[in-house]
Amino acid sequence: MRSIVLGFVFLCIGAQTAHAETDHTAIAQDALTKVIRPGYNDFETKAGALKEKTETLCAKPSEAALEAAKVAFAAAVESWSKVEIFRFGPVNQAHRYERLFFWPDPKGIGLRQVQRALLKKDETVTSPDRLVEKSVALQGLPALEYLLYGKGAEDLTSGDPETGFRCNFALSVATGIERIAVAVAEDWREGSAYSKTFLTPGPNDPLYRAPKDVTLELFKAFSGGIELMRDQKLGKPLGESPERARPRLAAFWRSGLSFPNMAGNLKGVRELFVGSGFAAIVAGESPGVEDSILFDLDRVIRILEAENTPIAEAVQEPAQRNKLEALRVALKSARDTASSLIAQGAGLSFGFNAMDGD
Repeated sequence: MRSIVLGFVFLCIGAQTAHAETDHTAIAQDALTKVIRPGYNDFETKAGALKEKTETLCAKPSEAALEAAKVAFAAAVESWSKVEIFRFGPVNQAHRYERLFFWPDPKGIGLRQVQRALLKKDETVTSPDRLVEKSVALQGLPALEYLLYGKGAEDLTSGDPETGFRCNFALSVATGIERIAVAVAEDWREGSAYSKTFLTPGPNDPLYRAPKDVTLELFKAFSGGIELMRDQKLGKPLGESPERARPRLAAFWRSGLSFPNMAGNLKGVRELFVGSGFAAIVAGESPGVEDSILFDLDRVIRILEAENTPIAEAVQEPAQRNKLEALRVALKSARDTASSLIAQGAGLSFGFNAMDGD
């Protein structure tokens, strides 16, 4: 998987001394208790429901059971989207992030591997314990999306033994998703080793040597989260023109959840902005600007949530493209303004996020 690398070109802004009063420990505490921990706890709950509904589908196949599994899938995607911006911490261990969300996949590696497993009826993918040892492309939400929504998914309602393999594969993937969600939530719980490191960094710690390092990690999640949605989630499918649009580069296009996924990413960004105290830092630097940033984020979220046109049509229809491009402009302005003021107010070195990917 081509991962998103948050590369920083550091520009000294000389604010370290002027803003020594910033309470970095409080920022970490608030981000953990108000945003990160609740977010992963919710994902744990939604992943559990997804496994349960998939299990029911396999045990008693029907159109209603398939629809219930899809509803649970959409809820899990919505929950994941809010914490997707956090590429640090327990989710970054044992390839958990990639096993949950193998994306972007511009060359269709994941699709080919899932289709090959279906064609060969590779029984090893129906065992969660064996699936975890296989390619990350066979695991996670994108793989499960194809199994529930891709070609042949309608057969999941028939109960035909020939299609039982597909459902067992889906249940194995759903079980893996739940296991990761449980493990990540547990590793963030109060008193856990990572929580202690996050809240009380020290000079000998390999991850964070000072509280300001944690603030910088959160700052990267905020700034990078907006860029992820703006440039990868929306920009790549839009392309340079209607003729060069590539809607199948969008995350979750088969399930029609591309726009909800984008909205969820921005909800996570918004929650971090407010919950961590970044909004208060912006207000301290330039009173009222925090409201403008929230206005822009809320407006984009509302538009994305109300978008019911399939992304394949939206990126090719001129009026829709203009609307989506306008959202990208608003997001760039909000990100640049917020990032500059947060870095200045918190005494951070400020740069830009570089997206890696085709």
